[in-house]
Amino acid sequence: MEERVLDFINGLRGRGVSVSTAESIDAMGAISVVGMEDPGPFKAALKAAVVKRNRDNPVFEELFPLYFYGLEGSGESQRIDDELLARLEEQLRSFAQGNEMNAMLPLILMGRAGEWESFIRMAAGEVGTKQLATRMQVGMYTRRIFDIFDWEEMEGELQELLEQLREEGWDEEELRLVEEAFSGNRDALRKQVRRYVEREQARNADKMPSSERVERLMNRPLSGLDEFELQQMRKAVDILARKLRNKINLREKQLKRGKLDVKATLRKNMQHGGVPFELKLKHKRMEKAEVMVLCDISSSVARVSQFMLQFVYTIQDCLAKVRSFVFVDELGEVTDFFRDEDIQKGVRRALSEAEISYNARSDFGEVFRIFCAQFLQDVGYRTYIIIIGDARNNYNDPGVKALERMKDRAKGIIWLNPETKPFWDTGDSVMGEYVPLCKEARVCRTLKDLEDTVSSLLL
Repeated sequence: MEERVLDFINGLRGRGVSVSTAESIDAMGAISVVGMEDPGPFKAALKAAVVKRNRDNPVFEELFPLYFYGLEGSGESQRIDDELLARLEEQLRSFAQGNEMNAMLPLILMGRAGEWESFIRMAAGEVGTKQLATRMQVGMYTRRIFDIFDWEEMEGELQELLEQLREEGWDEEELRLVEEAFSGNRDALRKQVRRYVEREQARNADKMPSSERVERLMNRPLSGLDEFELQQMRKAVDILARKLRNKINLREKQLKRGKLDVKATLRKNMQHGGVPFELKLKHKRMEKAEVMVLCDISSSVARVSQFMLQFVYTIQDCLAKVRSFVFVDELGEVTDFFRDEDIQKGVRRALSEAEISYNARSDFGEVFRIFCAQFLQDVGYRTYIIIIGDARNNYNDPGVKALERMKDRAKGIIWLNPETKPFWDTGDSVMGEYVPLCKEARVCRTLKDLEDTVSSLLL
């Protein structure tokens, strides 16, 4: 069980939950005190030892059943009655003395499902489950692991054992019960192998992507990701946001510490012949930016908007204020969705529950006019307005004057367009009319583009 607990802690770490070595030791001590007989106290003790932040509770609750429920196979193995079982155990010891016996055969015949998992783990180690990533692979890996047990060898040994039991005087009904126990427990083992594979698949899907994979994902167009890559990308956003937050915190410490003022230091130390006994430092205050994010959630742009919302709210403690809006031909504020929900739920709600029409046709001009009428008074001298959209306006009025009012009020407008520049101003695109009013207008198709944009605002 210690190995299972350590696997569970590694699973938590893979999902971004910080668990130190000392806390792992505390977890082992706690469960040794409460024991495993009652699942409630066991779970509570483990949770108290490894979970420090409320936001980590959902991860704990999600992973706990994968590691501690449903893997022992209790109730599924087929056991013969106690008297016959005791006789069979004695015969197995006698059979093993004169024959090389597969170690799994006694465990299968006697229905010791609680001891199967260690053998399943060894078989999985031979097969290798690191590449197990999608549900479609579960059946294949189940078959590979199950076949490692060499059923042909066990069936041959079973026939030898049955022949020996027949010679010892066992009647045919007893032999039939032994054969049925073998057949039933083989099926039970197959189910347990499948549960093990399903758990490994869930663990692999939930692991934080490696640095190499993050690097590859960062340069993949967001529109071309499959479902597994989307899961990995959401975790990559968390990794990048933590790195960016660390850079910002380091910069703040450096600014608080101050930078050497050479001229002031020389003036101060003239009395010492220019020897710098006393240093003078220049201190600069780091002013946090305010951000308003306007996200086009029409089908062509929704995925970029989704990751931008996640990115911004993951680093919101580094910003003075974050307000978020989604639009198609109307504008709806979704800031409150992130106030009471975790980030992923907030993003899902923003893409489905804002008070706008999701099936309309894009109208940027109308959106800008709504923003000026309802929210322009909230834009200040340190507010950046980030607009994510393809500027395809369906031949409506582009609303340049409204955007110009927004530009005059804000510190700057940054436009992120998921289309490459050769497509700007083609068809119904009016990007060329918006670019002169933007502090920056960038192509934004990948996570790397998003990271560069946010980093340029904060660093």
